Amino acid sequence: MKLDIIIRIHDGQNIHGKGKSRYIDVSKKDLITGCMTSLVNSANFVEDHELSFTILNDHCTEHCIKKIHDVFSCSKHFYKIIDLKIPGFNHSAFKQFEYCKNSSADLVYSVEDDYLHCTEAIIEMISSFNFLKSQYNLKKELCIFPFDNPEDYVPDQIYPGRVFRTPSRHWREGIWTTFTMMTTPKIFQDNWELFERLALKYKPLALGEDPETLVDESNTIGKIWENDVIRVNPIPSLALHIQFEDQRDPFINHLQWWNKYTKIQKFEINYE
Repeated sequence: MKLDIIIRIHDGQNIHGKGKSRYIDVSKKDLITGCMTSLVNSANFVEDHELSFTILNDHCTEHCIKKIHDVFSCSKHFYKIIDLKIPGFNHSAFKQFEYCKNSSADLVYSVEDDYLHCTEAIIEMISSFNFLKSQYNLKKELCIFPFDNPEDYVPDQIYPGRVFRTPSRHWREGIWTTFTMMTTPKIFQDNWELFERLALKYKPLALGEDPETLVDESNTIGKIWENDVIRVNPIPSLALHIQFEDQRDPFINHLQWWNKYTKIQKFEINYE
C-alpha cells in the first residue's frame, strides 16, 4: 500500500489571532519541529508500505526550514519541501487538498503542523483502515481522524455513532474532522467543491459577525462524514491537536507525550 503524507507548515501568526495561547506554550517554530519529529518517528516504524512526505512551506523562516530538513534527514522515507508562492492559510489549505486530490497513492494523510503523534500512530492508522474495511464489510468509504477530540463529547452536541473494535483499540464514528484526515484520494475527487470551499473561504468567526455566514468544517466537509463516508477516530487518541484548552485531551498526559515523542529516537518501539 502507498501512503502520501501531505503537510503544510507556517511558523508565523496563528489564524485564530494572538489572544489565545496553546496548551503547550512554545514558539510556533518549536511546535512545528516537535510535531514533525513525532510524525517522522511514527512513520519510521512503517516498513511494509510505501510512504512519502510532501511538505508545503507557507513562508516559514529560514531557521524553521533548516530545522525541518534536520528532522526529515532522519526519515526512512522520501520527502520534499515545496515553497508556496502565495502566502496565507487559505492558499496553503487549498494546495494541501489539491495534492491529496491529485495523488496516485492508495491513501493520503492531510495533516497540519500542530498534531503530535505517538510512536504507533501511522502504522495503526494504516492497519486499522485496512482492518475496518475488510472485517466490517462497510458499505461506504472510510476516513480516519487521529484525535479523540473532547469537543465531540459536549452533552448537547453528541453525534450518535457506532463504535468499532480493531486488534489495538476502539474506534468511534463521528462527523467532525479538522483539515487533518487519512482517507483515499477519491474522497477529495468526489467532494472537491466542499474541500475547495472550506480551504478558500474558511476563517474564524470575528466578534459581532453573524454565525450564519461562517464557513468551517461543520458546514462543508462535515456533510461528507455525516452522509457519504464513515469517519472514525481512535479511542484513545493516536495524535493530539496542540491547539487551545478546549482541544486538550483530558486522558493523555500531553507533557509526557511532548517529552517522549519530540526527540529523534532510535527506530525501535519503546512502550515504557
